[in-house]
Amino acid sequence: MTEAKFVPVKEGGLVPEGDGWFVLNAKDARWLDGDLGKYTGFEGAESRFPQLGININVLAPGEAMTMYHRENAQEDFLVLAGECLLIVDGAERPLDPKLAYKPFEFRRSGYEAGWLPK
Repeated sequence: MTEAKFVPVKEGGLVPEGDGWFVLNAKDARWLDGDLGKYTGFEGAESRFPQLGININVLAPGEAMTMYHRENAQEDFLVLAGECLLIVDGAERPLDPKLAYKPFEFRRSGYEAGWLPK
């Protein structure tokens, strides 16, 4: 696979053009800024990650990130600072990973053959 080229966009920032791998500093990427915070997805219109979406959202305290939507795949969040607040049926509650994952069992291990495709 070849390296994708970056092109500047009129709104500001860079996006990758075409297929290929790339490394893009978040400060150099194109961003969206609006009612749901600030967001960069790194991808360009022709340069999409087929099975993985990586983006950065920057929110002010109390600012919502998204409205409810359904994904056809697992979706995860990493909160780097502050607290993630869930609103379920109009009731606010903090996201507590220890409580949310309490019913599940986990074990630490090394990689086992067959977990990843060849």
